[in-house]
Amino acid sequence: MTEKLPKGYEMEEVLRRYFIRAGYFTVRGVPFVYEGFDITDVDIWLYDRPSSVSRHRIIVDIKNKKTPQVIERIFWTKGLRAVLGVEQAIVATTDKRSAVSDFGKEQDILILDGAFLDRLGKTSEAFDKRLTEEQFVALLGTYSPTKAGGDWKGRYKGAKRPLARDLGHNAINAWLIDAKYFAEQAQLVVTHREIALRMLYMFISFIAIAFDFVMKDLAFAEPTAKLATLNDGLRHGSQGAAGIKRVLELATGLIDQYAPEQHHLGIRIKEGLNKELESIPTKILAEYFAKQSVSQELFTVAKELEAAAYSSAFVPPNILSPSARGIIGVLLDFWEMDRKATLQNGDS
Repeated sequence: MTEKLPKGYEMEEVLRRYFIRAGYFTVRGVPFVYEGFDITDVDIWLYDRPSSVSRHRIIVDIKNKKTPQVIERIFWTKGLRAVLGVEQAIVATTDKRSAVSDFGKEQDILILDGAFLDRLGKTSEAFDKRLTEEQFVALLGTYSPTKAGGDWKGRYKGAKRPLARDLGHNAINAWLIDAKYFAEQAQLVVTHREIALRMLYMFISFIAIAFDFVMKDLAFAEPTAKLATLNDGLRHGSQGAAGIKRVLELATGLIDQYAPEQHHLGIRIKEGLNKELESIPTKILAEYFAKQSVSQELFTVAKELEAAAYSSAFVPPNILSPSARGIIGVLLDFWEMDRKATLQNGDS
C-alpha cells in the first residue's frame, strides 16, 4: 500500500499526472539558483512541442492551503516567468473566487482554481503504476557510497537546475557527463543496477528535451549548417568556438600583461585546450541528432524514458522502443562503452 503523501506534495503529484496525461514532459521540484543563491523551486516544470519551430515551457506554482494568498502568488509567478524567460505560467490554488481567475487573466497567468482541483482529485488515478517524486528520491537514497560524487540524490536535484533557464548546449554537455556516470554505475554497482539505469533514463530524457529545444532554431537550416551548429555546441558549449576563443584571448592577454615572462605558457594553454576540444568525438552525436527522423522523435522518446525512470515496475532497456534504445546506443558509442552490456542485460 502506498504511503500517503503530505497534502501539498499529493496535489503536486495529482497535477503532475494530469499534465503527463495531457502530453507534457513534466519535472517536479526544479531549483532556480542564481550566482550560488537558492532563489526558489518551480513546483512543476512543463515542456511541450506544439510544432517543428515552436516549443512551450510552462512553470506551475501550486498552493494547497486554506489561506493561499493567491494574489501574491500571481505577482510572484508573473515575475518568475519573466526572469526565467518561459512561455507560460500557471498558478494552481484551492481558492474558488472568480475574481482570482479574472485577475490571473489580466496578468496573463492561467489559474487552476479550487473547483478544478476538486474535480481533478476525484478523477485522478491511484499512485500505483508510477513512483511519486518522494518515492523516486528515496530510492536514490538507498545507495550511499563513501567516495565523493556518489550522492545520487544530490546529483539528481542539482542536475535539474538547467531546466529553469539554461536549456541548451551547456545543459546537454553537463547531462552527458551525468548520464555517462550512471551508465558506468549500472555496470559497476550490481546491487543497485536498476536504480542506476533509472537515473540513466532520466538524464537521457533531459538530453533529448534539450536537443529538441535546440533544434527548434534549426528546423529549416541546411543539413551541413545544422550539423556544424550541433557539433560546435557539443564541442564548445552554448558560447560556441567564438566564445571560447574570446576567453582564451583574454586569458593569454592577462598573462602577457602581468607575467610577460610566461608568454610561452599562454600559448601552450591555448594550443593544449584547442587540441583537447578538437579530439572530442562530437561528430557521432551531431550526425545522429541532426537526422530529421531522430529530431522528430526526441520529445516522444524523452517522455518514454521519463515514464520508464518513474515506473513502479522496473523497465529494462531491452524492452524500450527502438527509438529510445537507439539514443541510448549512440550515447554508449560516444562514451566508448559496450552496448550489449547495457541494452541486452538490463534485468537484475
